[in-house]
Amino acid sequence: MDVLVTGADTELGRTIAEGFRDAGHKVVISGARRDDLEVAAKELDVDAIVCDTADPAALAEARTLFPHHLDTIVHVPAPAWIGGDPRAYTLVDTAKAWRTALDATVLSAVLLVQNIGDHLRSGGSIVTVVPDNPRDGGADAAVKAAVSNWTAGQADYFGTRGITVNTVACGRSAEPSYDGLSTTPPSVAAEIARLSLFLTTPAARHITGQTVHVGRGALANFG
Repeated sequence: MDVLVTGADTELGRTIAEGFRDAGHKVVISGARRDDLEVAAKELDVDAIVCDTADPAALAEARTLFPHHLDTIVHVPAPAWIGGDPRAYTLVDTAKAWRTALDATVLSAVLLVQNIGDHLRSGGSIVTVVPDNPRDGGADAAVKAAVSNWTAGQADYFGTRGITVNTVACGRSAEPSYDGLSTTPPSVAAEIARLSLFLTTPAARHITGQTVHVGRGALANFG
């Protein structure tokens, strides 16, 4: 299987790329930060494409560099760091924070799929990752809702070619002292990587248009 993983200049993107590589797939990675991307490409022994997926000009320029035939696209958005206390934001600060969150997560996914969605073979998969579990009412929560809605719409569109489209998002993590955890749970990045990989397998062909959460697998106690 030919796989493209964006955001591989982040720890999460690199972990996902490593998971697909270890499963025997041919992986190409992409990211905006050249130095970090080159380190990841060397460690994983895969090809890399430097590109900011939130920049339409950069995406258009890089279109011919992406593999022309893909089975899977896993999009990991670049982190958008906004400092300060939102309660003290000016109107300008608030506008910047919301636009940055929108560009980094939603716009980057929309532009990437529009640019190279036709590179996907029939029966392929698109997975978009929402790396954080945001609080209600903020920009990140609104962005997560937008990605979920966009995913459902894209599933209808790509479904005519047998392509599944899903979002993997962080859920609520277990507390460190939770009694149901008999061992140290795997990292959230590792669990996101495993779920992303599963969604591209024949066993998951019935799952599309969904936002699936990773919550670190806390065990439930009954009785």
